[in-house]
Amino acid sequence: MNINKSKKYSSVYQPLLKRVYEEESVKYKKDKEIIKAVKNRLHTVYGAFFHENSVKTAEDLINSNDDISVISIISEKLLSLNTSSRERLPFIRDLYKFIFEVIGDYSNILDIGCGFNPFSLPYILEFCKNIKSYYAYDIDVNLAELINKYFDLFKLPQYAGCIDIITEIPSPSEIVDVAFLFKIIPTTETCKKGRGFEIINNINVKYLVVSFPTKTLCGKNNKGMEQNYANFFEGNLDYDKFKIIGKEAFLNELVYVLSTLSESR
Repeated sequence: MNINKSKKYSSVYQPLLKRVYEEESVKYKKDKEIIKAVKNRLHTVYGAFFHENSVKTAEDLINSNDDISVISIISEKLLSLNTSSRERLPFIRDLYKFIFEVIGDYSNILDIGCGFNPFSLPYILEFCKNIKSYYAYDIDVNLAELINKYFDLFKLPQYAGCIDIITEIPSPSEIVDVAFLFKIIPTTETCKKGRGFEIINNINVKYLVVSFPTKTLCGKNNKGMEQNYANFFEGNLDYDKFKIIGKEAFLNELVYVLSTLSESR
């Protein structure tokens, strides 16, 4: 598969690469056309959020700062290396304050399509002080390894790994208290219609935090974007399984907190 030779996508989870390549192979005959189509799809789910040297820069920062107090200080630098997490920096404390005031202080976190969000851990710990495990899943193998090293600095189990969320659903060994699905539903819906709600409906979790972007990646306000996502999400949510217990619009992100039916009773 020639896509493996691409420096930008060489660390992408192999089962995902294989699936996308096979899907595009059905549409095009020429290898050049297939590779172009594969890269276009990878840009949507990966390349648009990661600069080519983001993970390497983050690795250098962590390797040169193994003191936990320093790591907390450089978290802002780490988060700024990823488009999605950088957008969240202006309101990151308000975000986690809102989430954990709604659900309380819990021990186990699941972060699906995590990107650089696990580097938010120092901010999360300001409002959720009893974290014992953090399961983080993304599609970059090198990033998962780096997140595990980061977790080790905080004396947490190394639970970061890779998954293709279009074909797989994370299944941690224990019931998770809260799952983060930050801005991944639009991407999954682009890849496979209805997949976002399949994931939500099949996670073994007490609470879910689901968010949607209210600005484009280039930072432009998209008139009606927030309301469109609100209508889409609230109109398709299974209210026999979930209850919306929190909703907040931040600077560029619409955030929902859901409880499972058993938790909301």
